Amino acid sequence: MTDLIANLFDRVPERVFRPLGAVDHTRRNWLLLSHLYNDFFAPEADPPDGEGWTQKRVTASIERFLQRWDDEHGADPEELGTPLNVRAHGALKMLTESEWLSVDRVGFTQFIIMRPTVQGLFELLKNFAEQGPEFIGGRVQSIRNNLVQVQADPEANAAVFQLAAKECSALLRMLNTTRMRVREASDYLRQQNTTHIFLERFFGEYISSLYIGDYSDLFSKNHPLTSRWEIIDLVSQISEETESRGKLRAWYRKNLRCRNDEEADYLIDADTSRVLALREVDRLLTRLKDAVTRANDQALGYLEYKVRSQGNFDLWIDQTLDALVRTADSQKEEDLLIAMGWSQGRLLSEAALKLPTVKPLKRKGAVIQKRQLSPEAQARRLVRQIMKGNREVSEAKILAYVDRHLPSGGEIESGSLVVESINDLCVLAAFSRLGLVAERALRNEKKGLVRDKLYRELGRYIEIELTGERFENQYLEAPSVRIRRLQNKGQAYVG
Repeated sequence: MTDLIANLFDRVPERVFRPLGAVDHTRRNWLLLSHLYNDFFAPEADPPDGEGWTQKRVTASIERFLQRWDDEHGADPEELGTPLNVRAHGALKMLTESEWLSVDRVGFTQFIIMRPTVQGLFELLKNFAEQGPEFIGGRVQSIRNNLVQVQADPEANAAVFQLAAKECSALLRMLNTTRMRVREASDYLRQQNTTHIFLERFFGEYISSLYIGDYSDLFSKNHPLTSRWEIIDLVSQISEETESRGKLRAWYRKNLRCRNDEEADYLIDADTSRVLALREVDRLLTRLKDAVTRANDQALGYLEYKVRSQGNFDLWIDQTLDALVRTADSQKEEDLLIAMGWSQGRLLSEAALKLPTVKPLKRKGAVIQKRQLSPEAQARRLVRQIMKGNREVSEAKILAYVDRHLPSGGEIESGSLVVESINDLCVLAAFSRLGLVAERALRNEKKGLVRDKLYRELGRYIEIELTGERFENQYLEAPSVRIRRLQNKGQAYVG
């Protein structure tokens, strides 16, 4: 009997997955099923006039779908010579042969229907395809409220006890699955070579479509998950008190067809253990946080590298200078003013550039003339030096940035810091990375692992820690950190 219940195809037709296994039309057939479901079989669809929908009306709906599909994706070359109504009848035949749709005869009239088991399978697949971020807080509140109802009236709400146990199992399973999904996302992001694809994937898919919608509040003191010990106490009281357990036992024997009290007690203990498994949620949360921290650290490190690296700037500088020279040559008789960070004039003329100071050398023997850089080469070197300096992040620049925003003994969160230059943006990104590194170092110290610090002297002047939140400005979205000023450089420790 167990094998029969466990086999999927004792519930649904064996050929039901054939349209979704068609290599050339898999996506089209799924969208066609969704179209027909929304038109005829969804709860909000208009009810049929009789026992079902006529073949003519269903075929007309398929024709509309195929016409729209051809307009958006182009017609299949093999179907260009086939009339639209013939293609629609072929699609309907495919769906009836695979038993997604069935023909029900009432008298001399045939109706198209979708049987309940097949409709239930489609709704499960549809929910899976459209699944978005989960909100753990709502699940925990639901579990707690259900158990409160069971404790108040075990006889009337015994069914809710079983529902709460299933929700606990689903919650723990989701936490464990999300950790693996974060690792998959991290591995996928590591394969992206171009910055714009990385940014699109990371912020468009990894962050906004994270499977835990309230992850930023998950580790805060106000999150409903902090009431898990209250839930454990509730389920212990319900299952151990003689009166409430007796009422649960009576409901289990009646509704789950238990042959004796021992079998009912076994099922009650199994459901109770599902709720008591919330004791292990701290372990799952730690593993999940480690996975997300590694993914964030990878993303911030990649972004910091891309912001600070030169990339193809040499090529872009050459193209810009060539364009400026061509512009100047085309307007020789006019005064040309260009919005740039240098003095105006005959573009990059020798008068606008300062030559490096050269110390006189004593001539001994043959005179070897030192090569002088051309004005164009000097301009390129100057631009590279400015670019490199703006993107450099050092202890001195971090402290200089803190000096402008934070007095000695004060503290501030990274979401309140302002970005006034490219170097400010690099330092702000470095703060988030330093917070992640500090948290990881703290965990390693508890395990007895000691590694070199990223900036050895920085810890004497400032203290950085993660807040568990995220901040976003017009340039960056990253984990928020709290920066505490310990002392100014050259002063005694403030504390």
